[in-house]
Amino acid sequence: MRKTYMITEAAIQLALFAVLFLIALYVPLIGVIATLFLALPFIIFTIRHGYAYALLLLAASLIISMLIGSLFSLPVALMFGTAGIAIGGMLAKNKSRHMILLISALIFLINIVVDYAISVKFLQMDIIQETISTFRQSFDTAMKMMKGMGQEPSPQLQEQFKQGLELVKYIVPTLFVLASFLFAYITIIASIPVLKRLKLPVGTWPPFREVTLPKGLLWIYVLVLALSFIPFEKGTFAYIAILNVYYVLQLLLMVQGFSFLYHVANKKNIPKGMVIGGTVFCLFLPFLLYLIAILGIIDLGFDLRKRI
Repeated sequence: MRKTYMITEAAIQLALFAVLFLIALYVPLIGVIATLFLALPFIIFTIRHGYAYALLLLAASLIISMLIGSLFSLPVALMFGTAGIAIGGMLAKNKSRHMILLISALIFLINIVVDYAISVKFLQMDIIQETISTFRQSFDTAMKMMKGMGQEPSPQLQEQFKQGLELVKYIVPTLFVLASFLFAYITIIASIPVLKRLKLPVGTWPPFREVTLPKGLLWIYVLVLALSFIPFEKGTFAYIAILNVYYVLQLLLMVQGFSFLYHVANKKNIPKGMVIGGTVFCLFLPFLLYLIAILGIIDLGFDLRKRI
């Protein structure tokens, strides 16, 4: 009886995935929303029936994705399927959402890196380089239009744009990490309301103000900061590795800094709307983000929140 129920539900979840995948591929705008829920059938099925049967559902969904789309749509199904299975398995074990976010982000990152490597190696298609080339061509066109209108483009602006594109080329790993956490977070947030309606476990988010990074991270930051003063040649492995680790650590320290500010706001009974508004305001001002990262360093090194 249980096996019959499992097969029936597998068919239902597979049909749900097929509909979502179809919308994601062929319906503009709504397809973006459908993409957010692609992992949901796997999350539900894994919570109820475990990893082993979920992997069979994944295998069937890969076949469906090729029939609906093409061979090129296979990585999308694999990425959201594996992430959904990981999220479902950890929810079934009542893991915290922070742990679920970390593991699912890692799954997304592995998929993104493998897909990118395959596209470059076997398909001779580098999405990052093509995007950079598109931006460069658009900028050059804009500069020519300004000259045609009798306005001389600022040399400083042109130099800043070129340096920005050069930087993007080197921080691709950091961009992949950011994309992975974004995919993981949105997938979890989009799935929780549905899981609650189905009375399935959803885990809990510890308050953001309680988020504290390991103190060892500070020593890694100091080491990377020291290594950054060594004049490595641009484009070498050492240069790219140090640059990306530095940016990732900066982002983590910003999280620590914001967490400290949220802790202070809670202590001082500052309205949440004001705190969220201030956070959004800071995101648009890079110099404020650097100050928040410094605040994160101070909090991490001296337990600043315990002194308040």
